[in-house]
Amino acid sequence: MSGLRLGMSQMNGNNRRPPNISRMSSNDKSAHAQHDEIIKYIYESWSKVEMDRGSNSVRYYQDEGAHHLKDFQPFDLEAYWGRRLHQNVQQQHS
Repeated sequence: MSGLRLGMSQMNGNNRRPPNISRMSSNDKSAHAQHDEIIKYIYESWSKVEMDRGSNSVRYYQDEGAHHLKDFQPFDLEAYWGRRLHQNVQQQHS
């Protein structure tokens, strides 16, 4: 199971380390063990599917793209809300 722990020792986005298992309550340890078992099951099941398919190689699929989205321009929602917040603050102070 130790080979399946991808990124478990890395710090999370809050610059805090994951909880120490020895300090967890028995319920937390049980949930952690259940999580590990689910991950192991998924990994082993997917490995079996890949072996049954006879595929050991990685395949890359490039979609031709949706023709109805050819003029699509990505929208930066975070920047939009930032500008809107800035405008609201400016209006409140004027």
